[in-house]
Amino acid sequence: MKFFMCANYESDPPESISAYIRPPSPPPLCMYYRWIDTEMPDWAVTEIRERGRRAWASLDLEECREKAEAEEKAEQKKEWEDYCVEQRAFIDEMIRKNQEEKLRLEEVYKQWEQAREAERERKRERARAAKAAEEARDGKGKYPRWTQ
Repeated sequence: MKFFMCANYESDPPESISAYIRPPSPPPLCMYYRWIDTEMPDWAVTEIRERGRRAWASLDLEECREKAEAEEKAEQKKEWEDYCVEQRAFIDEMIRKNQEEKLRLEEVYKQWEQAREAERERKRERARAAKAAEEARDGKGKYPRWTQ
């Protein structure tokens, strides 16, 4: 579309022969312009409508994409939280089993230690009995004790 504008309009700097001889331009004084023809041809109206439709479609597509990304992010976060809960439950179960196993092994070690101590006491008693029998014989044996 065609329009009139002020000679001092800011988008239309004065032309000069060379950039070196350009006179200093005054600051823009006016923002005036006026459309000459206000009627648009059919192809322009169609083009403007088509551009608007494409812009809205693009905006809608972008909003749908952002919404899908937000939903996917929320789903991934929920999956991660569920995974963390499952792992925590698994770790708690393993800790409980390890504690039970530790208690069981402590009981086994106590029984083993008691059996070992009972065996050592039995051997000590045999040694005491042998020593008492040796002292009671008065040393009258076939061979002296130190040779056996």
